[in-house]
Amino acid sequence: MQIMKGLELPWYAGLPRVEARFYIEQYGGATDVWIGKTLYRMPDISNNVYLDLAKLDYNKCQAQHQTEWNEFEEWYANDNLQELGIARNYLLHAYFLAAATVFEPERSNVRLAWAKSQIICKIIVSYFNHETTSEEERIAFLANFRSRINGLTNTKSKTGHRILNILSKILDQASTDAWGILGRDISHQLHNAWGEWLMKLNRGVKCDEGAELLVNIINICAGHIVSEESILHPEYQRLSKLTNKVCQQLQWYQNEKVLGIDDCSAENIIMKCSREIEQNMQALVQLVVCESNVANKNVKQTFLMVAKTFYYGANCSRETIDFHISKVLFERVV
Repeated sequence: MQIMKGLELPWYAGLPRVEARFYIEQYGGATDVWIGKTLYRMPDISNNVYLDLAKLDYNKCQAQHQTEWNEFEEWYANDNLQELGIARNYLLHAYFLAAATVFEPERSNVRLAWAKSQIICKIIVSYFNHETTSEEERIAFLANFRSRINGLTNTKSKTGHRILNILSKILDQASTDAWGILGRDISHQLHNAWGEWLMKLNRGVKCDEGAELLVNIINICAGHIVSEESILHPEYQRLSKLTNKVCQQLQWYQNEKVLGIDDCSAENIIMKCSREIEQNMQALVQLVVCESNVANKNVKQTFLMVAKTFYYGANCSRETIDFHISKVLFERVV
């Protein structure tokens, strides 16, 4: 069974909470029989106490996730995000990716900041790329954000004004949550991370997926502040560029799969892209696991963590994702 699950879900697509759920369901407790030269049981490894504790812990985490999801839905409804192009299934998908990766109850602030950032990131990209949004409006949006003005005062764009207000509330909430947990003001770091991403987006730099932004948001909200010197280090820059590149490739690969393959040339391009993705993921893993004085392992691990969610989305069918969402967020372990 474990081999079958491993073949169905590649390691690069493995999300911690999905893997934990299936392991609990496959774990036989005291009834597990190990096969060697003879059949035997190992009570220190397989026993019902471990199984019961695992189920209790899983259901406790799931209850916390369900509470957060209800709050997430309220946020969605109160700010009428559907009007800004966000479907409920995308909202659920974004929260699931965060909850299935950063699952610990005490890390609620990181989980919610991640999911909300992914949502508002998609909204901003859509707004910036919309044919009715002028260059003047994009520049005004960026200028007002950078000067911390809560609204677009130099443009008539009601949509831009509204998006900026939603983003400001997200950052204020993330800063407040972090202050209560970390005892530290992270508002400046959050503002800088978003400001840099918005500048790149406005310049036409390929950052639509927001992978690097999500990495920065997660690390900042978790209290993993990276120094300016470390960020400018070639190794850290390579981590950032490689993560952005592989996430862009994965997003393209996912879109092509949705559109379907019509001819041999398109199929060859997709196969070539798939091979490059595998090579880049392998290179990313090597960068993350190697010893380094540039950034601690938690900071580096975040790059891989985000990349794996993109890999998961690109390689799992809609049916598989819906099945995992149901298992992780809504079905109790019994």
